Amino acid sequence: MNPTQSFHAASIDDVRTHFSVSAEQGLTDEQIQTLRVRYGANELPPPKETPAWIQFLQEFNNPIIIILVVAGIVNAIVAEPKDALVIGFVVLLNTTIGFVQERRAEAALKALKNLAPPTARVIRNGKHLEIETREIVCGDVLLVESGTRVAADARLLETLRLHVDESMLTGESVASTKNHTATIDDHAPLGDRVTMLFSGTIVQRGRGKAIVTSVGQSTELGKISKNISDAETAQSPLQERLEHFGKYLSTAIMVIVGLIFVVGWLRGNPVLTMLLTSVGLAVSAIPEGLPVSVTITLSIGMAQMARRNAIVRKLVAVETLGSTNVICSDKTGTLTRNQMTATRLLCGGQEFSVTGGGYSKTGDILNAAEEKVSYASNQALTWLLRVSEYCTESKIKDAGEEFSVIGDPTEAALMILAQKAGFAERLFDSTNEAASSSGTEDSWRVTVDLPFESDRQFMGVNIANASTYAVCLKGSTERLLPRCTAMIYPDGSTVPVNTARILTMVETFAEQGLRVLALAYKTTDRALSADELDDVHELVFAGLVGIVDPPRDEVKVAIAECRKAGIRVAMITGDHVKTAQAIAEELELSEHAAPRAIAGRELEAMSDEELFRSVAVTDVYARVSPTDKLRIVKQLQAHGNIVAMTGDGVNDAPALKQANIGIAMGAGTDVAKDVSSMIILDNNFVSIAEAVRRGRVVFSNLRHILLYVLTTSLGGVLTLAVSVLAGMPLPVLPAQLLWINLVTDGTSTFPLAFEKEHGNVMNYAPRKQDEALISRRMLARIILCGVTMMVGTLGMFYYSYAMQSEDIIKARTIAFATLGFFQIWNVQNSRSLDRSLFIKLRLKGDGPNDSYRIKFSDNLLLLGVMLLAAGLQVMAVAAPFMDTLMNTPIALSLREWELILAVSFSVILVVEIEKIVVALAYRLKNS
Repeated sequence: MNPTQSFHAASIDDVRTHFSVSAEQGLTDEQIQTLRVRYGANELPPPKETPAWIQFLQEFNNPIIIILVVAGIVNAIVAEPKDALVIGFVVLLNTTIGFVQERRAEAALKALKNLAPPTARVIRNGKHLEIETREIVCGDVLLVESGTRVAADARLLETLRLHVDESMLTGESVASTKNHTATIDDHAPLGDRVTMLFSGTIVQRGRGKAIVTSVGQSTELGKISKNISDAETAQSPLQERLEHFGKYLSTAIMVIVGLIFVVGWLRGNPVLTMLLTSVGLAVSAIPEGLPVSVTITLSIGMAQMARRNAIVRKLVAVETLGSTNVICSDKTGTLTRNQMTATRLLCGGQEFSVTGGGYSKTGDILNAAEEKVSYASNQALTWLLRVSEYCTESKIKDAGEEFSVIGDPTEAALMILAQKAGFAERLFDSTNEAASSSGTEDSWRVTVDLPFESDRQFMGVNIANASTYAVCLKGSTERLLPRCTAMIYPDGSTVPVNTARILTMVETFAEQGLRVLALAYKTTDRALSADELDDVHELVFAGLVGIVDPPRDEVKVAIAECRKAGIRVAMITGDHVKTAQAIAEELELSEHAAPRAIAGRELEAMSDEELFRSVAVTDVYARVSPTDKLRIVKQLQAHGNIVAMTGDGVNDAPALKQANIGIAMGAGTDVAKDVSSMIILDNNFVSIAEAVRRGRVVFSNLRHILLYVLTTSLGGVLTLAVSVLAGMPLPVLPAQLLWINLVTDGTSTFPLAFEKEHGNVMNYAPRKQDEALISRRMLARIILCGVTMMVGTLGMFYYSYAMQSEDIIKARTIAFATLGFFQIWNVQNSRSLDRSLFIKLRLKGDGPNDSYRIKFSDNLLLLGVMLLAAGLQVMAVAAPFMDTLMNTPIALSLREWELILAVSFSVILVVEIEKIVVALAYRLKNS
């Protein structure tokens, strides 16, 4: 290869020679290491991160903090330096905690992005492998197909109707048609380099094989990456709502705090004292850490879902899952096991059964008399097995007592059928997906010229031996049978195709829950082009194959649980309508005895108005195209439903994007994954149902955090407001307020994100997406707890000051300790709005025999944080070195500590009584 020549202009042989690579064998392990060192890794530099020290300083970029710091400095100059020291210490600790939590949230989200790294298919050491894209090196032989995101720049070796969307690089909306044999000028613009694949572009249709020529920053994408700024991670609607709520709340608190300052000053309190008190109260009451708490809670929920095979790609999915009331699920592999086995055949006018389950090697083809049949004396069966064996892009390998499958399970079922019959015209060749290339009388040469596409619903191959050319096709009966004019009999003769008999058998097989494929062939005088294969007619019908794909045992339970949770499950499949109905009935998908179904042709003929009416009562959609999926989602949403939709193909992308939650399968295409909100790694419906459960738990925990933050804020505000309005001395000082904020809000919100599910969240209907963040019940609880804290704190202050010693320092010390412990105890109240800490209550949504209570031991992290906060609060009051800082020089007696703990514990008792009253009211109402 000419050193000055570009790869797009070089010949295939020159590129192969340049990298010393075989298109069939790929690179060796030794070459991989050498080329990685020479050309670098296939990674773009990460976006520049804000240095930690700048992030820390940004924590001080808060008007309230700035005012507090300024007031502290003034206080140090004109009054007590120790107060300024305490204020500075607490502010520093508060900002440090905020900084650590934000860094933790960022790290959690970054780790989640790496849970499902992009992959690519390559050939190495003669084997087809799937590796992470960052592991690709120059010289790798890359394999691409519909839906693949190209992993690196590469020179094409083979193309099969290959069309690639390069709009991200060229701006062209029309896909580029690739041609590996084209002659390209060395200075051709990017859009004209049809011999190349470029990193980051999307394969829309077809197949291709290429040699990687550039990786990482050397790719065309890498060269412009400096000009591409990563979009900021969009906030979820919940985060936006909480941010707006926080702003309104902060404004309201500032107004109240301003009034407290004015009234306190007018009542004779020193201006500086009231200023510090007001600002300290603002810092304590304004939930500035709420957005960070939300991010942490959502990221924890994402991590928990990841452990259950659900990778959440967008934060919005976590909250939307709790509102989902319709799940549109694929059948194959999601509701079923995806371990296909051919069990019934129609061939040459005769019916056959096939023994042996799963991917077992053992099994026979039996006739109606249950006698073993040999294909050697049956030309019709020979052609059926020939098409089964050759019309494929998959491979099976010997794995002991069973075959292992590389590729599509449906194709594997057909190939294993041929192996059970002893079909031996073709030998396995691990270095070639297609076939042996000997082309002898006993060995066919196979080329896959028309890959399967969901919108076409069939595929075709050319086969040839030393004397014969033929094409083999397999696909849906609806697409192939109209192209057939004849059918073959066992003696090799052909007769006009008996369409009525074939369609009757299709119905029969489908009613038994079998997936039905039609197989056909045609002898030719040459290999047909892809376009000719796409339009081929006058085919000979080789037969039908009925394939069983049994439902997953655990899915039936998951569907029942979804129904109980108010979630409809609809099946969307490319299979025959009767097959889909049979599986749906076995899974008890519908509330009705017989699931209501629509076939693709019927759906296509419907107007949007007709489909709108139909989706409300339809359980099964069969023979559905990707366009149909999009229409179904839109009409379900028109009913006000929150729709989750599964998909895996490139053509599923519009429907996945339209759905409220697009769910891609782990084995799906890159395009489907890119537009999805969530990826299910094990392709199992149970994982989807479990993700819905976790989504509900996460939203519940967010409400727990909101409940705790607002009750503690209101408790502090009411305590100061009432004392000032009543003309009482200040019950707590600014430094004491900041300390309480530090040991409660600063530590207790995070553990609430780990709260477990209480009872069964799937017993309740989905929440409405526009449901208020704070329900009436929550508002009542916030007021109840806030008032309880205020009454208890001021009561203890008044008892100590007015009725005993009239020692303001001691009274403030007692009030300080009481308010602190009120907020420490209150975190237990915030774990649930309904469930008791001490007795089992049966609530709305519980079954007749269901009753639950929250155990303290269910959240050990929270219990540990409570003990830590209690220890810090006691230290602030009792430790000698804190006396001057907290203005608590007077030691409290054991009796006073007992009284403080008893009074502050009342907040739990009050809430427990409220929970019991609500539960009894529900039982009386429903008795």
